[in-house]
Amino acid sequence: MKFTIFTPTYNRKELLKKLYVSLQNQTFKDFEWLIVDDGSNDGTNELVKDFLKEKKLDIKYFFKENGGKQRAYNFALEKAQGELFICLDSDDEYKNYGLEIILKYLKKYENNKNLAGMGYLSTYPNGKIIGSAFPKDELIATQFEVYNKYGVTGDKGLVFFTKIIKKFPFPVFDGEKFITEAVVYNRICRNYKMLYVNEKIEVKDYQKDGLTAKYNNLLLKNPKGQALYHNEINFEKLSFKQRFLNNAVYYKFCRFSNYSCLKSFKECNSKLFFVLGSFLGFIMWLKDKKNF
Repeated sequence: MKFTIFTPTYNRKELLKKLYVSLQNQTFKDFEWLIVDDGSNDGTNELVKDFLKEKKLDIKYFFKENGGKQRAYNFALEKAQGELFICLDSDDEYKNYGLEIILKYLKKYENNKNLAGMGYLSTYPNGKIIGSAFPKDELIATQFEVYNKYGVTGDKGLVFFTKIIKKFPFPVFDGEKFITEAVVYNRICRNYKMLYVNEKIEVKDYQKDGLTAKYNNLLLKNPKGQALYHNEINFEKLSFKQRFLNNAVYYKFCRFSNYSCLKSFKECNSKLFFVLGSFLGFIMWLKDKKNF
C-alpha cells in the first residue's frame, strides 16, 4: 500500500462527509484512510459505518478516549500500513490529483536517501495560498530552515515516509492534550531534510472552533509541551535576538508548568540565555497570567 491518510477527528461529523468525497475523487487510489475518533459524541461512529457499507474506500476506523491530537497521531503511526504517511484533518481536503502529484515529485528524488518527505502549498477554499510560497519551485531544506531562514509563512501540507516518521512519536504529558507538531518536525529536521514544492495540493477550511482559532489559549493550557518545544529550539542555529526571545518564552511556559526555577535552568539547553531572558520571561508570564 502506498499511502496512509490519517484523519484525527473529534465531533466533526459534518466535515468528514466533505473529506470523504475528496478522497473518493483522488486520481491515485492505492491508499488507506485511517480515522482515529478521539472520543466524539456527535454520531461520528454511525457516519463512518455508512462509509464502510459503501465500500468505496479502504477505511480503518478506531475509537479511543479523548486524549488530544498527539495521542491520536501516535496511535495512527502504530497502525499505519502505507509507505507514505499524511495527516489530513477533518477540515482539510486534497485536490483530485494530490496523491498523484506527490508521487511524481518523490519519484524524481527517489535517490536522495536524506529526505524524510515532502511539503507543498495549502490554500483557502477560494484558492488563495495560505501564507507565502517557497522561494524555489523545488527546494530541499529542513522545516526549520523553511520558516526561519527563507521566511516562508503559513500552514503547508506535509507527507512523510512512514518508516521515518514512526521513529519520531509525539511527546505526551499527563494532563495535557496538545503539543505543537513543530516539536516532531524539528526533531526530524535534525536528522533529515524535506523536499518543498510550489504545488497547490491541500485545501484548508479553518473552523471557528478549531485549534487555530484559539491557539494562544491552547498553548497556555498545555504549557509543558510548549516549554519542551522552546527548549529544543535551542538546538537550532539562532541569532542572539532569536535565542534571547526564545528562552524568555521558554521561561514563561516553565512558570505556567509550575516548574521550579532550578528545574527549568538545569533542563535548559541554553543556560546562559535562560538567565538573560528570565526577566523578560517573567514579565510575559505576568501578562499572560492576567489575561488568561
